[in-house]
Amino acid sequence: MLVDIRANKPLGNFYLEDLRYNRIDFSLNTDFDLTPGWYKLVIEYPGSKLKLEEIIINEQALDILLYSGWFVEQRTGFKTSPGTTLFARGQFEIWIHTDMGLMIQTVYESIQRREFGMNLFDKYMHTVDRPMDLPEDCPAIIRNWFANGNGPRWWKKNNILTPYEALDPTVLADIDKAKLLDEMTNMCDYSKDNPKFALPLKGKELKGTRRGLRSGYELPYTELDELPGSEMKRLCEKAGIKRLLGCTLQMQYPGESFVPHVDEHYDPETKAVMQGPCSFMLDLSEDSSQHYFKVGRGGLIPLDVGCFANFNYAHATFNASDIPRPLCILNGERDNTIDYLLMN
Repeated sequence: MLVDIRANKPLGNFYLEDLRYNRIDFSLNTDFDLTPGWYKLVIEYPGSKLKLEEIIINEQALDILLYSGWFVEQRTGFKTSPGTTLFARGQFEIWIHTDMGLMIQTVYESIQRREFGMNLFDKYMHTVDRPMDLPEDCPAIIRNWFANGNGPRWWKKNNILTPYEALDPTVLADIDKAKLLDEMTNMCDYSKDNPKFALPLKGKELKGTRRGLRSGYELPYTELDELPGSEMKRLCEKAGIKRLLGCTLQMQYPGESFVPHVDEHYDPETKAVMQGPCSFMLDLSEDSSQHYFKVGRGGLIPLDVGCFANFNYAHATFNASDIPRPLCILNGERDNTIDYLLMN
């Protein structure tokens, strides 16, 4: 690997970081060995304003791909795009690949050429799918799914291909999850068999359950005023769900998983509204940090703050914690005029 960084003044610290957060130090214009894959190139603020002019990887200039990076302020964590000017304490970050052809293809397939040099966070979201190591007694298909890290990708917002849309953490901050769980336990009285793709750890018995407001996702809609729970109604209003097609409480116990699959069980009359990021999910447990839910190349999704997931992508789950994972899953008509999603 050969890297050159050109700027209007001498650089400060710089390094690479792999998908497992390992740091790799290197010298400019000096060939060094690197395992093939994606790496985040980090260039730290040197103490005074610095303008990046070009980055060259294996004799290939990034040119406008340089604008796929951003500057992160240390104090606030705010990301500035384009970020080629390092103007305060913080760092410039850009994902590069050892195979420049693959990097060029990935970025050009994600970002429209005319939008390089603009604030990409206005129209796009950025994800990083990282590899994870799960226990040996976890089913092989689950270990393999989570061990595969696809790396970084930009996604067009408000698009049928967007893998998920996350709510700002403040939106549902005052939702009482314990009360919501009690309401769902009482209102979701239609018991659903766990699908054939639900698995326990080796040698363990499957305990997970699924309960729904009704049997599936079919018309007619359930109006919010018809819901028996006040906290569920508040949740829908805050999340921008105008009326419901389906409401499911999915309980996944420690060590249990769902194998990779694509949801294809929707009623033909409602399929049109079940496209793109339309399935709302919120983890109702006190600690969801080890409740893993991975959607295709989009990687892990933030179940703790609430998000709309796109189940037209293959997705799989694993509960790596020692507590059950009660998951609220809602589908219905969304109010897309609400501006509440994470923007940066």
